[in-house]
Amino acid sequence: MNFTCQRPEALYALLLLLPAGIIAVIHYLKVMQGYKKITIKEDDSVAVRRIKRFPVTIILKNVCMMFFWVMLVLAYAGFSWGTYLEPVQKTGKAVSLVFDISYSMNAEDAPGGISRLEAAKKYASMLISHMDGTAISVVIAKGDGVLVVPLTEDRSVVESLLDSLSPDLMSSVGTSLGKGIRAALKSFPANSSEANTIWFFTDGDETDGLLEGALSDCIKSGVSVYLIGFGSERETKIISGDGKTPVMTALRFEKLKTACANVMKKNAAMPISDLQASYIDATEAGSALELLNSIKKNTVTKNALPDSQDINDDFFVTYELKPVQRYKFFLGFGFFFLVLGLIISELNPDGIASKLHKHSVVSIVLMVLMLTSCKERVFGAKTILQSTWNWYQHRYNDSVAGFFQSAYEAEQINDMLLKQYAVYDLAVTYLSQNENDAALDRFAQVVDFADKPVKYATLYNCGIIAYRKGDFEASAHYFREAMKIDSSKMNAKINLELSLKNSEKEAKAKENGISQVSETNGSDTLEKAIFERIREYDKKQWKNSEKTEKSNSIMDY
Repeated sequence: MNFTCQRPEALYALLLLLPAGIIAVIHYLKVMQGYKKITIKEDDSVAVRRIKRFPVTIILKNVCMMFFWVMLVLAYAGFSWGTYLEPVQKTGKAVSLVFDISYSMNAEDAPGGISRLEAAKKYASMLISHMDGTAISVVIAKGDGVLVVPLTEDRSVVESLLDSLSPDLMSSVGTSLGKGIRAALKSFPANSSEANTIWFFTDGDETDGLLEGALSDCIKSGVSVYLIGFGSERETKIISGDGKTPVMTALRFEKLKTACANVMKKNAAMPISDLQASYIDATEAGSALELLNSIKKNTVTKNALPDSQDINDDFFVTYELKPVQRYKFFLGFGFFFLVLGLIISELNPDGIASKLHKHSVVSIVLMVLMLTSCKERVFGAKTILQSTWNWYQHRYNDSVAGFFQSAYEAEQINDMLLKQYAVYDLAVTYLSQNENDAALDRFAQVVDFADKPVKYATLYNCGIIAYRKGDFEASAHYFREAMKIDSSKMNAKINLELSLKNSEKEAKAKENGISQVSETNGSDTLEKAIFERIREYDKKQWKNSEKTEKSNSIMDY
């Protein structure tokens, strides 16, 4: 179990308990001096019992306040333990190319008698030529991992680097495949909306044993890793980095396969159907095609969310392992100690106060039961609120995941009110990302059962999408239907007029095009002859002007 603290410096605030405790003790001693001077009658009255409990009351109150402060500090410190799976929407593709440039890659046992590193360069260059629209970063790995090219879609930059790859680029000794993978993982931006993949070109020789742990980190972060093996399985002699010592090296494919299998087994509980940690032999037929298909497939985890078959093909839904933040746990205990301290110091457990206290307890129990009966809706509304805040912060990736979760939970408890808002907000988020088709699909799911305000907004947004696509008849229809729900909205009226005007212009343009074609059909032969003569004349004029320009071009230069 991973136990982390986000802000450990906050724990210094616990030192304030020391002076606070000293002050409390001094205050207690002063109070007790006056308390001892009070003459207490020996009877069983309520006042006498309260006076007798006074020293204990002070101590318990101070202890409760102390624990309240401790819980408050621990909540702010950001402790977390345990993990949970969070569905994350991905759109776009990003690949980090990791090159093992250790001296073992100089072994000349690749097909054609070239070195492993040279074969990796050619293989990568061939892959890059088929990766249009994919962001690429480059990492080199030896005794450490170093990012040399951040994510870019400029393939020429990456290809120009391939020629200079050599063990001399890094002075660190040994081979750390794990550090190279972690450097590639860091090359992807935090909260990236792209589907990230790592391709590692290596022979499998390593000296620190960090490979398996790095692979596991990638899977937990929602990143696929493909280890691409180069070299022969037979041992080959090379000269080590000191230029003197001969060593034997070979393609350690069994080690690479075992590491990938162990990682996938450890994370078998995760719905990682779209995530892979696998080994690919570069010499196998179809290996390059398998790599390219791994970044081109646009599949969605079918058991991830409801109605996943309706999601646009440009989207990926994967899972990431997130730590469970425990601040609510500490805040809950802190609130408990605060209330307990107030009850101890203020409430009288006898007489009328006791009856009021009992009634308050009954009221609290009833309130808890009521909240328990509708807790699903409360939690769903909370998720929508958090996702809406993420939308205002332009964190569309987080907001889409939250709206998906709310829609799924509403579907499970058959709460149509919660579902309509979740699906509507999801559609608006797609619209903000200019994913018009996906937004239209979601609007279509909610328009039939939505309340009037949501239905109006749904039809209005459908009209906006149709207008963007140039379908003015459809946009006019949507705006007209929206006005039937709420005719006081001026924006719908203005957009309806614009749609109708554009629709009329489009119809006139089509009529003019048809009439022009019909008028000219009879004179096609004559026009062709005229145009042929015009073309010949233009060619002669162009050749003459071209000669004069050539003669003057030397002078101009």
